[in-house]
Amino acid sequence: MALYLSTQRLNLIELSSEKELVDDALIAAIPFILTETVVASLPPYFHGVSNAVEVKSWLSKMRSESRLFLIKDKHDACLGFVFVSHTDKAEKHIGYLLGQEYWGKGFASELLIAFIKRAEQIESWRSLVGGVEKGNVASSKLLLKLGFIPQ
Repeated sequence: MALYLSTQRLNLIELSSEKELVDDALIAAIPFILTETVVASLPPYFHGVSNAVEVKSWLSKMRSESRLFLIKDKHDACLGFVFVSHTDKAEKHIGYLLGQEYWGKGFASELLIAFIKRAEQIESWRSLVGGVEKGNVASSKLLLKLGFIPQ
Protein backbone atom coordinates (compact mmCIF):
# COMPACT_ATOMS: atom_id res chain seq x y z
CA MET A 1 0.00 0.00 0.00
CA ALA A 2 1.43 3.38 -1.04
CA LEU A 3 1.87 5.82 1.80
CA TYR A 4 0.63 9.38 1.64
CA LEU A 5 1.25 11.80 4.49
CA SER A 6 0.30 15.42 4.96
CA THR A 7 1.70 17.86 7.52
CA GLN A 8 1.00 21.54 8.06
CA ARG A 9 3.32 22.61 5.22
CA LEU A 10 4.22 19.42 3.37
CA ASN A 11 2.91 16.39 1.53
CA LEU A 12 4.86 13.14 1.34
CA ILE A 13 3.85 10.94 -1.56
CA GLU A 14 5.19 7.44 -2.13
CA LEU A 15 6.24 6.96 -5.74
CA SER A 16 5.08 3.39 -6.04
CA SER A 17 4.35 3.06 -9.75
CA GLU A 18 6.28 3.64 -12.95
CA LYS A 19 3.58 6.08 -14.06
CA GLU A 20 4.42 8.42 -11.17
CA LEU A 21 8.08 8.47 -12.22
CA VAL A 22 7.46 10.05 -15.62
CA ASP A 23 5.66 13.18 -14.40
CA ASP A 24 7.12 16.09 -16.38
CA ALA A 25 7.15 18.48 -13.40
CA LEU A 26 9.02 15.92 -11.27
CA ILE A 27 11.56 15.21 -14.01
CA ALA A 28 12.16 18.94 -14.49
CA ALA A 29 12.55 19.57 -10.74
CA ILE A 30 15.07 16.87 -9.87
CA PRO A 31 18.21 18.47 -11.37
CA PHE A 32 17.45 21.58 -9.28
CA ILE A 33 17.13 19.46 -6.14
CA LEU A 34 20.19 17.23 -6.70
CA THR A 35 22.74 20.04 -6.83
CA GLU A 36 26.40 19.38 -6.04
CA THR A 37 26.03 20.96 -2.60
CA VAL A 38 23.03 18.75 -1.75
CA VAL A 39 24.61 15.50 -2.96
CA ALA A 40 28.20 16.24 -1.87
CA SER A 41 28.37 13.37 0.65
CA LEU A 42 26.07 10.97 -1.21
CA PRO A 43 27.04 8.02 -3.45
CA PRO A 44 28.21 8.73 -7.03
CA TYR A 45 24.86 7.89 -8.64
CA PHE A 46 23.37 11.02 -6.99
CA HIS A 47 25.86 13.25 -8.83
CA GLY A 48 25.48 14.79 -12.27
CA VAL A 49 21.77 14.06 -12.69
CA SER A 50 21.09 16.87 -15.12
CA ASN A 51 18.75 15.79 -17.93
CA ALA A 52 15.56 13.78 -18.41
CA VAL A 53 17.36 10.53 -19.32
CA GLU A 54 19.59 10.70 -16.22
CA VAL A 55 16.63 11.67 -14.02
CA LYS A 56 14.58 8.68 -15.20
CA SER A 57 17.54 6.36 -14.65
CA TRP A 58 18.12 7.80 -11.15
CA LEU A 59 14.44 7.43 -10.24
CA SER A 60 14.44 3.80 -11.42
CA LYS A 61 17.54 3.05 -9.38
CA MET A 62 16.09 4.70 -6.28
CA ARG A 63 12.83 2.75 -6.60
CA SER A 64 14.69 -0.52 -7.14
CA GLU A 65 16.62 -0.19 -3.88
CA SER A 66 14.15 1.64 -1.64
CA ARG A 67 10.66 2.87 -1.04
CA LEU A 68 10.84 6.30 -2.60
CA PHE A 69 8.84 9.23 -1.28
CA LEU A 70 8.55 12.67 -2.85
CA ILE A 71 8.39 15.70 -0.56
CA LYS A 72 6.18 18.50 -1.87
CA ASP A 73 4.99 21.72 -0.34
CA LYS A 74 1.32 22.72 -0.27
CA HIS A 75 1.82 24.63 -3.55
CA ASP A 76 2.89 21.36 -5.22
CA ALA A 77 6.58 22.31 -5.53
CA CYS A 78 9.03 19.38 -5.29
CA LEU A 79 11.32 19.91 -2.29
CA GLY A 80 13.16 16.61 -1.96
CA PHE A 81 12.94 12.91 -1.17
CA VAL A 82 12.78 10.32 1.59
CA PHE A 83 14.23 6.85 0.99
CA VAL A 84 13.49 3.74 3.06
CA SER A 85 15.54 0.64 2.25
CA HIS A 86 13.98 -2.62 1.07
CA THR A 87 16.78 -4.80 2.43
CA ASP A 88 15.66 -6.10 5.82
CA LYS A 89 11.98 -6.48 6.71
CA ALA A 90 12.46 -5.59 10.38
CA GLU A 91 15.31 -3.06 10.22
CA LYS A 92 14.86 -0.22 7.77
CA HIS A 93 17.38 2.43 6.79
CA ILE A 94 16.01 5.89 6.17
CA GLY A 95 17.57 8.72 4.22
CA TYR A 96 16.29 12.07 3.15
CA LEU A 97 17.38 15.08 1.17
CA LEU A 98 15.97 18.50 0.54
CA GLY A 99 16.89 21.02 -2.11
CA GLN A 100 19.35 23.53 -0.65
CA GLU A 101 16.87 26.41 -0.75
CA TYR A 102 14.70 24.47 1.75
CA TRP A 103 17.43 23.92 4.33
CA GLY A 104 17.11 25.52 7.75
CA LYS A 105 13.34 26.05 7.56
CA GLY A 106 12.27 23.14 9.75
CA PHE A 107 10.95 21.05 6.84
CA ALA A 108 13.06 17.98 7.66
CA SER A 109 11.99 18.04 11.30
CA GLU A 110 8.31 18.50 10.45
CA LEU A 111 8.42 15.73 7.89
CA LEU A 112 10.42 13.16 9.85
CA ILE A 113 8.39 13.60 13.04
CA ALA A 114 5.18 12.90 11.10
CA PHE A 115 6.75 10.13 9.01
CA ILE A 116 8.12 8.22 12.00
CA LYS A 117 4.83 8.55 13.91
CA ARG A 118 2.88 7.25 10.90
CA ALA A 119 5.35 4.43 10.23
CA GLU A 120 5.08 3.26 13.85
CA GLN A 121 1.31 2.94 13.37
CA ILE A 122 1.22 1.06 10.06
CA GLU A 123 4.58 -0.64 9.51
CA SER A 124 6.05 -3.71 11.18
CA TRP A 125 9.58 -2.37 11.40
CA ARG A 126 11.63 -3.40 14.42
CA SER A 127 14.02 -0.48 14.03
CA LEU A 128 14.70 2.50 11.85
CA VAL A 129 18.33 3.40 11.14
CA GLY A 130 19.35 6.83 9.92
CA GLY A 131 22.83 7.57 8.65
CA VAL A 132 24.38 10.99 8.32
CA GLU A 133 27.73 12.38 7.21
CA LYS A 134 29.82 13.44 10.23
CA GLY A 135 30.02 17.02 8.98
CA ASN A 136 26.25 17.35 8.62
CA VAL A 137 25.63 18.85 12.06
CA ALA A 138 22.02 19.90 11.37
CA SER A 139 20.93 16.39 10.32
CA SER A 140 22.88 14.82 13.20
CA LYS A 141 21.11 17.06 15.71
CA LEU A 142 17.74 16.36 14.11
CA LEU A 143 18.18 12.58 14.26
CA LEU A 144 19.26 12.81 17.92
CA LYS A 145 16.22 15.00 18.67
CA LEU A 146 13.99 12.35 17.07
CA GLY A 147 15.38 9.61 19.32
CA PHE A 148 17.97 8.01 17.06
CA ILE A 149 20.91 6.59 19.00
CA PRO A 150 24.44 7.42 17.80
CA GLN A 151 26.65 4.48 16.88
